[in-house]
Formats: sequence, structure tokens, C-alpha cells
Amino acid sequence: MDYEAALQFIKDCTKFGIKLGMERITEILRRLGNPQDQFCSVHIAGTNGKGSTTAMYDSIFQEAGYKTGRFTSPHLISYRERFTVNGIKIAKGQVAEIITRIKPVLEAVSDDGYGNPTEFEIGTIIAFEFFKSEKVDIAIIEVGMGGRFDATNVIRPVLSVITHIDYDHQQYLGDTLTQIAFEKAGIIKPGIPVLIGIQQPEIEEYLCQIAASKGSPVILASKIKASNIEVSENGTVAEYQGTCFGDIRIRLGLIGPHQAMNCINVLAGIGVLHQTGFAISRPHVLNGLRKAVWPGRMERIDGIKGLQLYLDGAHNPDGARALVRTIQWLYPGQKIALLVGILNNRPVDEMAAILTPIAAEVIVTEVTGFKTATASELAVHFKNQGIEVIQEPVPGVALQQLLASRNSVAVAAGSLYLIGLLRSYLLQADIYSGRAGNEKES
Repeated sequence: MDYEAALQFIKDCTKFGIKLGMERITEILRRLGNPQDQFCSVHIAGTNGKGSTTAMYDSIFQEAGYKTGRFTSPHLISYRERFTVNGIKIAKGQVAEIITRIKPVLEAVSDDGYGNPTEFEIGTIIAFEFFKSEKVDIAIIEVGMGGRFDATNVIRPVLSVITHIDYDHQQYLGDTLTQIAFEKAGIIKPGIPVLIGIQQPEIEEYLCQIAASKGSPVILASKIKASNIEVSENGTVAEYQGTCFGDIRIRLGLIGPHQAMNCINVLAGIGVLHQTGFAISRPHVLNGLRKAVWPGRMERIDGIKGLQLYLDGAHNPDGARALVRTIQWLYPGQKIALLVGILNNRPVDEMAAILTPIAAEVIVTEVTGFKTATASELAVHFKNQGIEVIQEPVPGVALQQLLASRNSVAVAAGSLYLIGLLRSYLLQADIYSGRAGNEKES
């Protein structure tokens, strides 16, 4: 099987939908020799900030000289982005080899009554097999959705991390923050330290109660204080009190006051990692955080004359609020041109209300190939907010309209699938000059 055939096999499994549960993935991995037990790991769940936190941990471990694996989802352009070792994507040949090797096992497990694997389960298996074969020292594993029944929850990490919890995927995780927190808390394991990111007080207390019931040591991000936050077009600077290094001033490559908060998820975990034998020094932390990049998250795109262009995967209300705060911090009192496309399972009316205050004009588009909110539907919600709206269902055309805006600042926001598509267009047009490029294949 070559790469294209392997990729098609993976895509074909999307027809089986999302099936949360641990029985099938556990059996598959058992028959493969439990590759996830062959390396150390950090497990990261939460609503928003998972990817950025993962990127920060990954960068720091690399700076400290460790061979790192990273598993994230979804990808922006290439499926191979989901699996990296020391920041380098898995090779096409490695994907093909793994799929060819595990396919008979998948079929046998299905024949034995466990059912067909989902696309995300296969991705999880690829990650574990890849990291095992590459003999990584540590793998940073991002939960796909929820935590309790997520395929990644078979690992026994050295540290579990729960980033900020807010409303998202309610059809699977529940309608209240407590219900969602319960699902996220499923990654808490007996005896394994858990770092609880910045939360609403009642959610922090609830997560602490769950950890106590499992005998899991708790590290609270809220014990570290951030101050003197500065946000610029080139990144974020903040001072932190209460870290294992004492007071420390951090310069992040990631943009936004929310990234200063995500950074606490990392600083609070360093002490635990020291205790488990990882030698991470103050310079490793400073340099790693400065170098960390996470494409498609308030990512500044250079090379467009007269326009400050950003791509941001603000795909839920919490993400939209973070985007608004960042724009207001960077460009106080200034209105921007905004391109928006989101899936139809999002609270469109709420997101329109959140985003409108920063927008001079809004272009609404659709997410090609997915269950998208239609441009006409989006237009109605933004018009209800009293904002000028342009409807353009074709993303490429909508992007050209955004680039032609008379505003000096423009943001494309919404579904990460849309952001990946727009990013590929910018790459193909040779006007993208970001620090974390990807090749133009799927």
C-alpha cells in the first residue's frame, strides 16, 4: 500500500463517524503489543488552548535535548501534520508502512465483534506506532474530544493537563460546564499528577474533587500569577510569579493575552517533570517558549502590502472571545475586516454577537466538504447585530475579497478546516511567509 492508498483507507473510516469508547482501541493496541507503553507521555485535554499548550511543551522538551513526539488534531493542510518527531512530520512512507501493517489487525478486531475503527482511532494508532519506532523520549498527546472515552486515554502519562474548560461539543460532552468537566476529567488517573489549568472557581474545585477521589496529586495553574502582559504583532510578553524558577519574564512567539494564560499550563508542570527525571532548565523554558509556533492560531501572515492579515481558528464562543480580546489589545479602538466560516454545530448567533464589536465589515463563507453553516445563515446572524455583511460561499473568492479590504487589519476566523484551506491558498499564491509552513498536499 502506498501513501495515497493509505490516506484513502483512513478517509474511508470517517463514514463510521464518532464513536466514543475504549473497548475497541484497547483491543487493537493489545494485539499490536501496546506501543503506547514504550515511551513517556504528557496527556493534554481541555476546550481551548490544548494545541498551543502542546506546542509549548513540545518546544521546551526539544530545547532541553529530548526527542519528542507530538500528536494533535485536526490538521490544517497535510494529514501528516498530526504526527511529528522533533517538529518534523511523519514521512509518507511511514504512514503507508504503518497502515499496511495494522490493516489485518483492524480487520480481525472488527470480525471479532468490536466494530470498525474510527478515523481518529486509526490516527491514534499511527501516532503510537510512529513514536515507538522513532524511540521518542517523550510524546505530547492531545485529546481529540472530551477525555474519558477518547482513544488517546489508553496512555499512562507522567503528567495529565486539563486546560481551560468551556462550552463545546455539547452533543457529545453534555450541556453544562460540570458535565463537560466530568468528561475532560476522564484523563485523570490514579497516582498520576494532574495539572488543572485556569478555570472558573467552581470548575477548578470540581476537578480537584475528582482528582482527590482518584488519589492523583494536583497542581493548580492558578497558583502562578501573570502580570505586565504585553501583546504585539510579533508575540506576547508576560511576567510570572510562583514558578519553580521564581519570578520569570517570558517572551512567547504566540500572540494573545490568552497565550500568556496557556503558558501557565506549562510553567506549572515543569516542577512535576523535574520530579520524574526530566532535566529542564530556565534557559530551556525561555528559549522553548520563544520558539514555539502553532499555525492557524492568531497567526500573522506577512508579505501582503498595506494589510496586517491573521488566521485564527476561533471555532467556538471561547475562541471567539479570545480573538476579540487579542484584536482589542493589538489595535485598540480599531475595527477590522473579518472573514468567518464555521460548522453548523456551533452557536452561530452567540459567535456573531461576540465577534461583531471588532468588525467594520464581515465576509461570510462556507467550509468546503464539511457540515457547514451556510453563508446565508451566517449573514442573517451578523446582520441582526447591525453589521455590513458580504455573502460569498466560495472560500477562495471570499479570501480574495478579504485581501482587497480597505481596512488595514484583516482576520480570517472560524473552523480550523476553513483556516487550513485558506492557508493552503496563501501558500500556493506565494504570499505566505510564516515561520511554520507546510507542503501543499493532504
